[in-house]
Amino acid sequence: MAERLRVGVIGAGIAGLTIVRSLQKIADVIVFEKSRGVGGRMATRRIDDVSFDHGAQ
Repeated sequence: MAERLRVGVIGAGIAGLTIVRSLQKIADVIVFEKSRGVGGRMATRRIDDVSFDHGAQ
């Protein structure tokens, strides 16, 4: 049995998450992200009862 590839992806923005989804069929993938959440510049900010999208729209 062939050993699965192990791949690390830096960044959980749109591009990083897209490649992770494509690679998970053929490899064990781990994502490294510096922020608390995923989405990169397409993230949503929440302040009290208000939420808004910001970044590259």
